[in-house]
Amino acid sequence: MSNKKFEELAQRLAARTEQLRSEAPATRPGLHLVRGTNAIDPDEVLAAGCRGQTAIMTEWHCRMIRNIRRRCGEAGQHIIDQACRGVADIESLPHEDLIQLHKDMERAEECLREGISFHDAGLLRTHYR
Repeated sequence: MSNKKFEELAQRLAARTEQLRSEAPATRPGLHLVRGTNAIDPDEVLAAGCRGQTAIMTEWHCRMIRNIRRRCGEAGQHIIDQACRGVADIESLPHEDLIQLHKDMERAEECLREGISFHDAGLLRTHYR
C-alpha cells in the first residue's frame, strides 16, 4: 500500500471517529447496585438483631482462616476440624470460637515458620474430654 492510500485511510478514520464522538451522548451511564448470591443484606442482619459489623467481621474471620489453611496445608485442617467439633463448618461457630480459631490458625502459621510442632504449641487438644 502506498503512502497516499495510508494518508487517505487515516483521514477517513479520523473523520469517522470525530463523527461518532459528536453523536455519543454526553451523559454518564446510570449506576445501580447489583447484589451477588452471597451478598449480606444489611436489612436482614439488622432485623435478626445482630449488629451489621458482626456479620461482616464473621465473614472476614472465615476468609482469613481459609487463607491461612491454604498456606498451612493439611496440618492446618486438623486445627479447623478440632475447632468445628459438634458444628457443620466454620461459619456455624459462635463468634468467640471463630475468633479463637483465627488466633490458633495464626499461631499455627508461626509454628510452621519457626519449626515448632502444633502439639508443643498447645494447638492440638484431646478429642475425648
